[in-house]
Amino acid sequence: MSEEHVAINRRVPEVFLPALQPVRYLGLWGGRGGAKSHFCAEDVVLAMYEKPTRVVCIREVQSSIRESVRQLVIDKIEQFNLKPFFNILDDEIRSANNGLMIFKGMQSYNATNIKSLEGYDIAWCEEAQTMSALSLRMLRPTIRKPGSRMIFSWNPRHPTDPVDMLFRGPNPPKNSICVKSLWSDNPFLPQELRDEMERDYLDNPA
Repeated sequence: MSEEHVAINRRVPEVFLPALQPVRYLGLWGGRGGAKSHFCAEDVVLAMYEKPTRVVCIREVQSSIRESVRQLVIDKIEQFNLKPFFNILDDEIRSANNGLMIFKGMQSYNATNIKSLEGYDIAWCEEAQTMSALSLRMLRPTIRKPGSRMIFSWNPRHPTDPVDMLFRGPNPPKNSICVKSLWSDNPFLPQELRDEMERDYLDNPA
């Protein structure tokens, strides 16, 4: 791995500019094509590049590494020309400055072994609409390191889903930002996805 400095050219969609603020809780929600996962993957990669950072990428259920955001993270590392800086292993990614990224399903944690995440700086919860109330109750007090952050990205399903109640309910957490992103907010929307959206709209405008 190399620690040679690389100039980063990151183009952030305007809708995500508020999400660049250093808050403890960041929620990104909206429909498909809103670039939420891409923003989050860039965020954690650059955090690891800037300083030693431990990141856990979480889904409620993850039966294999293929179900994780690992490939998207690798794509962002390559996009930023940072591959020499990272050591990409089968089940984790390490950085030259002693950072670490792991990929886990919440179903593998209980009240005892979740304590292994206490030293992590960032928890990114992808597909957060599927997270149970129990998972949120276990995770939130576990990510406790000073300056630590929790990032949740999701496509809304039901208003009563725990992550929606957390961010869009009557009492959102302190030091939090919640951003809605739609396909129309994504200046990098692939033409293929736009074509699919327009085709579905013809069948069902709702």
